[in-house]
Amino acid sequence: MAQILTVIAPLFIIIFASALLQKFKNIGDDWSKVLNDFALKIGFPVLIFSALSKAPFSFSDQAQLIIANSLFILASFLAAIIIGKFFRLGGQMFRTLFICFVFGNVAYLGIPILVKISGEKILPTASLIVAIYLFWIFTVGIGYLDYSVEKNKKAVAENIIKNLFKNPLLLSVILGIIIGSLKITLPSILLKSLDMITASVTPTVLIVIGLFIGKSTIGKLTEWLPILLFSILHLVILPAGFYFGVKFLGFIPNQFSSSIIQAAMPLAITPFALADKYNLNKDFIARSIVLGTILSVVSLPFWISVLPS
Repeated sequence: MAQILTVIAPLFIIIFASALLQKFKNIGDDWSKVLNDFALKIGFPVLIFSALSKAPFSFSDQAQLIIANSLFILASFLAAIIIGKFFRLGGQMFRTLFICFVFGNVAYLGIPILVKISGEKILPTASLIVAIYLFWIFTVGIGYLDYSVEKNKKAVAENIIKNLFKNPLLLSVILGIIIGSLKITLPSILLKSLDMITASVTPTVLIVIGLFIGKSTIGKLTEWLPILLFSILHLVILPAGFYFGVKFLGFIPNQFSSSIIQAAMPLAITPFALADKYNLNKDFIARSIVLGTILSVVSLPFWISVLPS
């Protein structure tokens, strides 16, 4: 476990160094917005497209991966509903829990960590897992949030379609799978250009995470108990459910190592960006991102050690 921590430590050093820079130098929101826009609209779409276009793709070969991750995500949505009803959460907190249950940082943090521990050969698999999350989040997840705000089924369906076809990450997955399935070889000069962009993605997204953490306020310690419970659930209980779920179905958990590690990621930044539009609990989201990212320094090496690549 200590050896694994050493491998992924440089990623967290960049995150927390960026957080300290933001906290003490207050470099402003402009950096975060520009870097995040680059990562979301250019960097990650290029990385995902490049990875998938280079690997021959077969739905039959990837069926188990697609089904296992889809079942996990849908089960997580169901668990959020059950917990929300059990604790009789109000509308705002219920919506917050519902979307945050599933919205792990599978792209910004998950892909760099998987590449760090398994090498670039894991990129096609990691990219496909991200695509599965995006599909269900922007259909079931955002669909529910839209319905809770608009109460209009027709408008919800239209928004789901718009969200799917406007999402640069999902579009890059579709295009990459098409190129890979047809076994089209892209010109080497184009591939070199794409590789130059992909090389910049990991440090960029780690800095974005760090800048977000650096802007967060501490608040009262008593306010962090629900955040701690949610973080433990997100980092330990949910991936454990995935682990024992595939084991119960007769599979070897190591077959789904990448998926389980992705399921163990801390909360992503995107729900915070959605908070105003859908009236979510911004303080809960922000603090969950901060604490979850800090605790993942310990939890992720544990899962990586349990699930050798």
